[in-house]
Amino acid sequence: MGILDAKALRDDIVARLLTDEVDLETSAYLDRILELAEMEEAEHQFLNDPFDRSVALVLQLFQDKDLDPWAVDLSAFLEMFSTRIEDTEDIDLPTCGRLIRMAWQVLRGQAETLIERQNHEDEVDEPWIYDGGWESDFDDNDYNFSVGIITGTHKERLPDMFSGRIQREEGRPVTLGELLMGLKAASRISEEQNLRLKIAEKRRASLEMARERFSGSLHVEDLEGDIRRTWEAMRMRANPEDQTCTLSAISEELADRSMESGTIREEANAEAQVAAMVATLFLVNRGYASIEQKDAIDGSVILTDLHPDESDFEELSLRLHPPPEIEEAV
Repeated sequence: MGILDAKALRDDIVARLLTDEVDLETSAYLDRILELAEMEEAEHQFLNDPFDRSVALVLQLFQDKDLDPWAVDLSAFLEMFSTRIEDTEDIDLPTCGRLIRMAWQVLRGQAETLIERQNHEDEVDEPWIYDGGWESDFDDNDYNFSVGIITGTHKERLPDMFSGRIQREEGRPVTLGELLMGLKAASRISEEQNLRLKIAEKRRASLEMARERFSGSLHVEDLEGDIRRTWEAMRMRANPEDQTCTLSAISEELADRSMESGTIREEANAEAQVAAMVATLFLVNRGYASIEQKDAIDGSVILTDLHPDESDFEELSLRLHPPPEIEEAV
């Protein structure tokens, strides 16, 4: 028996949505998952199907600001959500809309963290390059003196070396002790700079991985375009007798159009289902069509074209929603 079975939730769905790919019993989020599962006001409590409840539980959990939204595998959600829509004859439209909204909130959180990483990368200082000067210029006498100190032949001169001043053309006289301290400080600065470079390289690699993962699931937002294409698809697939059309038929029409532009079938179906669902709600709200669902929750979603005689979307839009008149100044 699974950990969440008693709460009408599915362990396999919850584990698949987490990117750490570990067993749910050893997941770092187990305590928070159990705590959220007990909350009566949580969003998943208003859903009935164990699949929907499990997805809603994970998506709601990672809306918390102190959790990394990248821990949610939205590609897995998209795959499971698309499969569920394809295998289900009758779609529960309100529940689908709720899950899409919650997934969008997680996606927005991922985008915000991606932008934040980019900003941090831009703040990394330029690499420090050591430019040798007088410190690297030695002659034979200096070399012989250094060898004498190392071998011990000049040990009688050691007591005076740290107290005496060394005069050089570039600046004030300094002691050997000051030079050694300066060399130590330069070494420390160099180590810190190397550490910053390593951190910047790791961030850059992490950012590239995030970009690759993020770009594959990004949907280009064109709401008005989706509304128009959905209206056209509704008219293309409408029954000429009663001007009705199912939501699934509209989704198929949009998917076919996406495939004509080079999109593969799986991605076209997934994007068309989401676009059709959202755009349909706007068509109904703006008076282009009416909507009904037969046989309660599990019934087909039917749209009816309220303006079958209109063939131009722009003209119909102007008639339904004329622009406000601007009063002339007196």
